[in-house]
Parts: sequence; C-alpha cells; structure tokens
Amino acid sequence: MPQFKPVIITTTVAEAAEAERIGSLLLENRLAACVQYENIRSQYMWEGKICNDDEIRITIKSARCHFSAVEKIIQQNHSYECPQILMLPIHRGHRPYMKWFKEQVGC
Repeated sequence: MPQFKPVIITTTVAEAAEAERIGSLLLENRLAACVQYENIRSQYMWEGKICNDDEIRITIKSARCHFSAVEKIIQQNHSYECPQILMLPIHRGHRPYMKWFKEQVGC
C-alpha cells in the first residue's frame, strides 16, 4: 500500500456558489477530507493589466494521489480561463488529526 502523502490544494473562484459546488463535489467523491472557504482580495496581472478582485480562496485538504482528480473537477467546474491550482505538501501534523485526515481520503 502506498504511503499517505497529505497535501493542501488551493484555488480561487469569483463566487460562493462556485466555491461550494467545487467543494461539495470533492467531498462527495472522497477526494478531500475538508474544504475551507475564505474571502480574499487579489491583485494580479492579466493580459497586460493590473486587476483587483474580490475572490474566494478554496483550501482543499487532500492526498497527493488525488491531485489529478481534484484538478480535473476544479477545471470542469471553474469559471476562470486559467484557474490557480496549487499543491503544497504537508510535512507534519497533529497525529489524531492526521489519522482522521487519512481515513477520509483513503490513500
């Protein structure tokens, strides 16, 4: 059996309904143990212009083995032409929490 490799995957969306639709799909498919939503303000360059937008950051607690499936769900349900989809490794965590985390995502 492969070793459990927990990760945080983040993306941003424009609307709460879009965020919750993506989060629900990930949870229903057991690709995430937990999904969190935060209202943020983003400033970035797009097509040669500086943009300022209110967005929702989605923080997805998952496993590395699920990244491709998570990425696919995000891309299929995302309104942006080029969504941010980043994966960050988790090196350590509170043991009881990590046990629960592993049980939720199944790999």
